[in-house]
Amino acid sequence: MKELYTVIQQVKDLQKSGLKFVLATVVRVEGSAYRRPGARMLIAEDGNWWGGISGGCLEGDILKKAQLALFSQSYKTITYDTREEDPFALGIGLGCQGVIEIHINPFQDQINALVDALEKHLEGNVAHTLKTDHSDSFQIELLEASVSHVSDWSEHTFTEYLSAPMTVWVFGNQFDAQGFIQQANGLAWRVHWVGILSKMASHLTVKERFSYEDLWPIQSSDFLVMMTHDLEKDVKILEKLLSAPSKPAYVGILGPKKRFEKLQNHFKEDLVTLLPISAPIGLDIGAEGPEEIAISIMAEILSTKNNRNGQRLSLRNRAIHE
Repeated sequence: MKELYTVIQQVKDLQKSGLKFVLATVVRVEGSAYRRPGARMLIAEDGNWWGGISGGCLEGDILKKAQLALFSQSYKTITYDTREEDPFALGIGLGCQGVIEIHINPFQDQINALVDALEKHLEGNVAHTLKTDHSDSFQIELLEASVSHVSDWSEHTFTEYLSAPMTVWVFGNQFDAQGFIQQANGLAWRVHWVGILSKMASHLTVKERFSYEDLWPIQSSDFLVMMTHDLEKDVKILEKLLSAPSKPAYVGILGPKKRFEKLQNHFKEDLVTLLPISAPIGLDIGAEGPEEIAISIMAEILSTKNNRNGQRLSLRNRAIHE
């Protein structure tokens, strides 16, 4: 998600500078590859670039292909087959075992139209299907997606799935809440902060700030992180969540199991059957301190969002991205 924000901002900056640029997009992958369809790399005519289409092994070669596309003002579609027995057969060191197809677009007006569509997606709270037709009659179509789907590249049209932007609500004012917000900013997650307004650090970047007494416009795709260190506040938060018309996708509550049992006893019912609660919050990685705890929580949120179990990849008996 952060890559989309970076590409959008850099396109705007390059427009102001007058530099020409191209956009390289991974449109098809077979087998193993570091990046999946939809990964983007923006390349300016002066050689600077943002984003990425591999783990670093293809970027250097794509820089050369990008200059050719910019000079000829024509599309370029490049296929890398990293299944070669000789990893240096293409003149570059390759670490994956698969086929990666990359489309390079040098047309400024078309890239601008794509950026407009991506910005529209990022403004909302829903997933979209983005169809980009790279034939002579260039067209872009952004449609709301009710279910997730794989990306497809056929007949000059790239169809990709854009998951809903990550929106996270953080409850609490303590240093661990601030540490979580800093980590979430690193992934360009959209953060709403709920707490005592006068105690919120002004240097932290968040989408909006709310007090405990406010009405919170929580959506069904949102993730909630409760780090209040205050049992009474947690009770009031849960009361509001239970009475709200829309239930979030995830509610993580900081603290040991005994603390959550006290919440259960207060409500005299199984809260987990009423809300998607995870308590204690986070994955079991032995986290210590606010930064490590934030990583533990963010890993659990990602595993929940992507329907994964958080195990080691070495124990997975299927392809990583299957």
